[in-house]
Amino acid sequence: MHNTRWSLLVVGILAVAGFAPCQQAAPSPDGLNPLIMKVNGEPVYAAEVSLIMSTMVGQLEQSGSDFEIEQVLQAATDRAIEQKLLAQEARRFGLSPDEERVAQQMAAADQRAGGREALAATLAAGGSSPEQLEDLFREIEVGRIWWLMNARPTVQVSDDDVVEFYNSNPDIFVVDEQVRARHILFTVAEGADAGADRQARQRAEQARARALAGEDFAELARELSEGPTAPNGGDLGYFSRTTMAPPVAEAAFTLDPGEISDVVKSSFGYHVITVEDHRRSGRIPFEEAQVQARTILTNQKTAETVGTLLRTLYDNADIELLDSSVAAPSGEEAP
Repeated sequence: MHNTRWSLLVVGILAVAGFAPCQQAAPSPDGLNPLIMKVNGEPVYAAEVSLIMSTMVGQLEQSGSDFEIEQVLQAATDRAIEQKLLAQEARRFGLSPDEERVAQQMAAADQRAGGREALAATLAAGGSSPEQLEDLFREIEVGRIWWLMNARPTVQVSDDDVVEFYNSNPDIFVVDEQVRARHILFTVAEGADAGADRQARQRAEQARARALAGEDFAELARELSEGPTAPNGGDLGYFSRTTMAPPVAEAAFTLDPGEISDVVKSSFGYHVITVEDHRRSGRIPFEEAQVQARTILTNQKTAETVGTLLRTLYDNADIELLDSSVAAPSGEEAP
């Protein structure tokens, strides 16, 4: 989207400073988190780009996508500039971040790191701090509020648009074979003795006998099940073979709707299962997919609207590189 000169320069600075994704960041040579650029006078530090880069790498690895670190570095640099520009625009409109959401994001970061002290130690190794991370979350959040209030309401998606999107993107609306099932679970604690295991199985056999005798399965689950789905009548929703505990999935996929399984043992305990619906793999009917299609299309159009704004902001921005020791790429003048 942008001229790559800035991101290429920052890539060089980050490499010299020792920042790298998906590992504890190494400190810069002078032990500080270097100020690498200013965007309309506001500072951007190396650790900010490194944090964004780490998030991007995690998402790419989770999706199984191939990538080059240099490309991720450039994308993270552009993202850092875009976030700064969008936050500046939000503040121009007098918007403020949702501090509760910022606090939730910090709490999640603490949990992933193993506590605030562990988070602070990890960030300090890269010359950063929890306070700087919190400021980054705050900046992202105020930008999000801006597009929710100013960009998204301008996007119009008609019913015809949704139909066309559904018909033009058949690969998006495909599901694996699925069943919808309920279960009654009798838990067995890890390390339980043979007597406790036998009692749990006996309770499961008794529950199965009552279900086979005609008692309502959902009501039995509410009465007897020891699992978290008990209040919902044991409803497991729709699931594929790979998203459920293997013994439960194996039993469920052998049942026809309305049938009741034998007692099934899993790592959670003993289950009695019934299947309510069985969907074969294939394309999701439009009636079921239209909400998802509208959401995807709305998000895409919103991103286009924000992208147009960002291009304008970027073209008019004063971006100042603050490390003259890094040369511009061959064939380009230094800014």
